[in-house]
Amino acid sequence: MDEMLLAKGAATADALAARAAEISELMKNSFPQKALSQVQAEFEATIKSAPGTPNAAVAGLCSLVREQAAHTIEDLKSLEMWLLLKVPEVSDGNNFGVDVQNFVLGEIKTLRAEVAAMLDCGSTYHGAKAAILEKLVKPTTKTVDEESKTEKEGDKTTVKQSKTEKASSKEEPPLLDYVMQAAAVDVKEYHACFMRLTDMRNAYVKVNLLYSKNRKRLADPRGDGEGTRSNAMSMF
Repeated sequence: MDEMLLAKGAATADALAARAAEISELMKNSFPQKALSQVQAEFEATIKSAPGTPNAAVAGLCSLVREQAAHTIEDLKSLEMWLLLKVPEVSDGNNFGVDVQNFVLGEIKTLRAEVAAMLDCGSTYHGAKAAILEKLVKPTTKTVDEESKTEKEGDKTTVKQSKTEKASSKEEPPLLDYVMQAAAVDVKEYHACFMRLTDMRNAYVKVNLLYSKNRKRLADPRGDGEGTRSNAMSMF
């Protein structure tokens, strides 16, 4: 089991730079160069034409962020486990390398917690948007007309009732402020998705720097061939 986890952590560490580049490419393809005011205008036009329709662009970005966050969390967990397996036995003296390991481990845990919070972006966004759409999309009102008929057959009298439903076709245009508010929520989430992907990319860059600059200390904190773990697979 240890060898498998060490191998997985080593492979993850080798792919840190590639993952940073992959997220950068996703950002380039998902966010064309345009001002937020232009994005706002586009979203307002969509809401005016179809007030109850979800914003497919923003919903897609939330889904992208969630998938990338899940991938990033898995990678960081693999690196944490690699570091934990590299921690030597407790002993007196020569613990500078162990301090380095603990520092890097703490940084990774902090980054993982920040990325984990990104998993809620979709539910938070849709909740905020729905609260505004309730003011824009009003349910169709129906009126019900009831008719009663009395029929007499011999000594028997029967009362029959019928109902006719009529849908109201009168619709008032949504208030422009509500349209702008809904579009502003979309724009805010649009930009937030960009920033979340930026933070994930930067997390990979940061961890890659920590590993590359401290590789000897992380793999062999006491410089003794990893102590009793000298037979374990080395990351470098």
